[in-house]
Amino acid sequence: MDKLQQKYRNDNLTPDELRRLREEVNSMSDDRLEDSLREAWESAEASSSDTHCLDELKMRIDQRLFPSHRVVPLYWKVLRIAAAVLLPLFMIATVYLYQENTVLSQKDFVATTGKGEQVTISLPDGTQVTLNAESRLSYNLSNFNSDERRVAFDGEGYFRVAKNPSSPFSITAKGLKVSVLGTTFNLRARSADATAELSLEEGSVRFQSLKTGQGVILSPNQKAILDQIHGTVTVEESSYTTDASAWRRGELVFRNVPFAEVLEEIEEIYHVSIAIETKGLNYQDDLFTGVLSRTNINEVLEVIEHSYHLKATLKDGTIRLVNLH
Repeated sequence: MDKLQQKYRNDNLTPDELRRLREEVNSMSDDRLEDSLREAWESAEASSSDTHCLDELKMRIDQRLFPSHRVVPLYWKVLRIAAAVLLPLFMIATVYLYQENTVLSQKDFVATTGKGEQVTISLPDGTQVTLNAESRLSYNLSNFNSDERRVAFDGEGYFRVAKNPSSPFSITAKGLKVSVLGTTFNLRARSADATAELSLEEGSVRFQSLKTGQGVILSPNQKAILDQIHGTVTVEESSYTTDASAWRRGELVFRNVPFAEVLEEIEEIYHVSIAIETKGLNYQDDLFTGVLSRTNINEVLEVIEHSYHLKATLKDGTIRLVNLH
């Protein structure tokens, strides 16, 4: 009976076996037939076709219960994964850049030059500054365009200050402060020097000693000189205020300057030492007037040789000035 039932479920019965199964079923009581069918059902294993049917049934039930569920294409899955990975990175990068910009806005802009260097920079307000060698200019990035345009300075520079009456331009250096609205001038204020000088070409400036509070208003063709030791300020009239900025043209201009000071200037610019080995003649107090090159030491020595009838030799960073024989 059990074997015949199994064949019947698999649809493998022959005509004779089918006839025998019918005879057995007809001869069994109702209770016995019910028990036999229950045992066959409980012991039967689901076939692969049954499993497939169950899967299809489950899918149909899921679609009824969850109508929004759809099969997601592969590229959408890739995009969702990429978004999940890149979004945190994007947020981190945004925070980082914001913090960097915040820190940058609180820092100072600094421009410096080394030995023998010159550089021209443009400030945010349109002011142009040419820095001579070994100079430094700085200003706060976040405060520069506020009520006052303030810069800190050390060295020598040529300033073309953009006019803005509502925002005065000020320079602070060792022992002094310069206040302007719009003007052109040369400022030499090195922290190592005993004096500071401002030569005004155009406009008007206020030059003040921080030590004594003394202040002067300069007009074109005037020069203010600050004594760093005593804090006193003196004003000189000059028709040659552009001589102070001759370094921008690669020149050194001297007008009735003691020759000893000329030699000191040459030593500073060319980083050499000068030894005067003359007999019977003293050139130290001679007043020198002329133009020397800031870029060619040989031209400088040639001018000195012709002016004082000397022989100049340069060796190992030392210039020797001797009498012509």
